Amino acid sequence: MSSRSDTLPTRPFPGTGDLAPLLPPLTEQSRPFLDGLREGRLVLQRCGSCDRVRGLVAPICPFCGSDSFAFEPMRGAGAVHSWIRYRRAYLPAFEALMPYVVLCVELDEGARLFGRLVEDEPGASPDPFVGMPVELVLERWPGGGVTPAFTRREGGT
Repeated sequence: MSSRSDTLPTRPFPGTGDLAPLLPPLTEQSRPFLDGLREGRLVLQRCGSCDRVRGLVAPICPFCGSDSFAFEPMRGAGAVHSWIRYRRAYLPAFEALMPYVVLCVELDEGARLFGRLVEDEPGASPDPFVGMPVELVLERWPGGGVTPAFTRREGGT
């Protein structure tokens, strides 16, 4: 169990609705990742053969095919790999957020994760850009579920 100082910043999700349909099903494979998020930590799989970290829980390594892995805590710092601005809500939970940005972030550890760009003052910052430094924060939904999101890091204007 992590100490309090090891937990990631968590903020309330400003939208509405149920997170359950958006999450992968809870399985023995996904449990460490989803439990980690609920506990305020990012826990990802590291391959026991090639040592690469993967962002998606999987039974085998997509890089070398090994079925050997261990879950490890990650820092959550990285850089924007790509991004998109949504101007239409495809789900009611996101209507209050329009428009919003979703990032694909390459973590310093090598894995890629997706998450909403969280800004203290939406629209006040310039558009994100490829290579922009970001860090992970967690958003807690009204029903208690947690999803990854990202904020700009210092020097990321």
